[in-house]
Amino acid sequence: MIKVAFLEYEKYTKEIAFQLSKIFMDVEWTFRHYMKASDLKKACDKETYTLFIMDEMFKTQRVESVFVHDNPNALFIYVCENVNEVRNNDQRSRVLYISKENAVEDILDIKDKILSQCSQVDIYEFNYDGTHVNLPYEDIYYMEKVDKMVYFFTKKGEFHKRINMADLEIQFGPYGFLRTHVSYLVNEKRIVAWYKDEVEIMGGQRIPMSRAQRRKILGKE
Repeated sequence: MIKVAFLEYEKYTKEIAFQLSKIFMDVEWTFRHYMKASDLKKACDKETYTLFIMDEMFKTQRVESVFVHDNPNALFIYVCENVNEVRNNDQRSRVLYISKENAVEDILDIKDKILSQCSQVDIYEFNYDGTHVNLPYEDIYYMEKVDKMVYFFTKKGEFHKRINMADLEIQFGPYGFLRTHVSYLVNEKRIVAWYKDEVEIMGGQRIPMSRAQRRKILGKE
């Protein structure tokens, strides 16, 4: 189930929640509204949220350390008066920004990203050569093709299987994975910075991004 936490004024919560009901029409989801960060923190100690929607006033180093840092698989959306000013140079793919003035339109503009990244709570069944592991999509960091094998780098460790990378791209694409290079498939939620020919994921590792794939990815944005 997709769980959404609002740390926002009631007016914007109602507007955005109504739009989310359209985006999550075919999936099971629920939401809770909070006025204080301390109340949300207490709730996070008891349950895990998939999506956090927060007013820009909560974009502080202290609040980010409690919520963004401690929930590495969650998607965050800040609701701002001035998006460019609040976002600054933030390149994290799992931290998005929308305008208070155009909250409804902005939410719909990023609906595909919201749905794909929130759906990562689903399970990928890894089966190969006697190994069977259930991997939540959100726990898969990236995949690399070496010769005829594809290596899965995940929270549970490293696994490999013989499979076509193009088939994986089709299967993982709806969950927010990007083909940054002919040999790499990366979980966009884990990207923290974009460079000319690389992307950086959580933990500091850089993964190649080909010129052709860069054009293809940017063309989708």
